Amino acid sequence: MPSELEHPLSIEVHTEGDEATLTLKGELDPHTAPLLSAELEDLAAEGVTSVVLVLADLGFIDSSGLRVVIAADRDLTERGGRLVLRSPSETVSRLLDITGLLDHLTTD
Repeated sequence: MPSELEHPLSIEVHTEGDEATLTLKGELDPHTAPLLSAELEDLAAEGVTSVVLVLADLGFIDSSGLRVVIAADRDLTERGGRLVLRSPSETVSRLLDITGLLDHLTTD
């Protein structure tokens, strides 16, 4: 069975020095949020302090996904780094707006 069917989220990671860009495609929900969390923990262990999450192809995100994003932002800030949400899809933008997180997270 292809992994795409097992986990409807793909994460493409590109690192350069202490910076990483993660392109998310699919859904970020209770089943897939641990995948993103684990990836972010691995990057932190490698000394990455700047993370860009490219969200243009993220079709769905729920509270479990938001918790991972908020935790990553907090962790990176505490380590002197930063998290940027790039090109959030309409669905993601709407959720960030409704929850008031647009005022607290960096987007571009």
